[in-house]
Amino acid sequence: MMNKTHIYTNYTGIRSQFRLLLLLMAGVFASCTQDGAGVATPLEISAEIGNPQTRADEDDPHLSDYDKKKFVAGDVIKISKGSTDVNYKRTAAGNWTPSVVTAPMTTTGSGETFTATFPNDFSSILANQSTHTNFWKSNRLTATATATGNRVSFSFAPAACKITVIVSFQADNTNGSATVAGNGLCSGNSATAETITLLKTSESSKRHTYAGIFSPKAAASYTISVKASALGTRTYKEKGAGLTLQAGYEYQYTFTATSELILTSVVVKDFAVDGNFGTGGEEDAGNAT
Repeated sequence: MMNKTHIYTNYTGIRSQFRLLLLLMAGVFASCTQDGAGVATPLEISAEIGNPQTRADEDDPHLSDYDKKKFVAGDVIKISKGSTDVNYKRTAAGNWTPSVVTAPMTTTGSGETFTATFPNDFSSILANQSTHTNFWKSNRLTATATATGNRVSFSFAPAACKITVIVSFQADNTNGSATVAGNGLCSGNSATAETITLLKTSESSKRHTYAGIFSPKAAASYTISVKASALGTRTYKEKGAGLTLQAGYEYQYTFTATSELILTSVVVKDFAVDGNFGTGGEEDAGNAT
């Protein structure tokens, strides 16, 4: 027959083992929940690009931020993980909050990868970029980042190329326009002929500046057409020899116009950061007519 001392000893041993089990379970739970690992928690984000930029007035909401350099209050980005997309809006304080507060993007912890897109409703590079808003809609910025705990930091960069055309005139020219014609400029399909109408970014009568967004998958040969009141229409054919198109780079063509369109320089630079040049200098002048 078991005595009371033996019974008490067994009970004490079982209780000690139970306490040890609880401690072990607590440790496992803590390790799983540390930094959100294993448990879906709301994602905390930061997202920035380039140099300071301000939003324009209500009449032309993208007059000053068409060539996006910095996020401002009211901007919306789309964050994606797999098939899940959640829009986040920048507040006046510089934070990002989900458009639907009760439905944030979540993460189970470090190591998960997220992508982000701006504008959040980007659909395609538009053929008519002659307005600030259409240029803005065409200028997609993207970022990919890996979570640390439940935090992720996005550094956005342009997903396309930019072309800038600068024309200096000897006489005043109040009217002017510019286009670029080539294959895959909008779609990236180098077998499809497409034309982009550029945005006029300078109002100087003797110096016209135009800009546009095009696909880095476009054919490297294309034709630039410039129209002005005292010049008529003149073209320059980029042959594409030795020219490599890369996302985030600006291809800047400078011309002098008399009775003809004369190419003076071609410069390639990083258009995401002002003054940060990639490769530069003149290339084959092609044919200007």
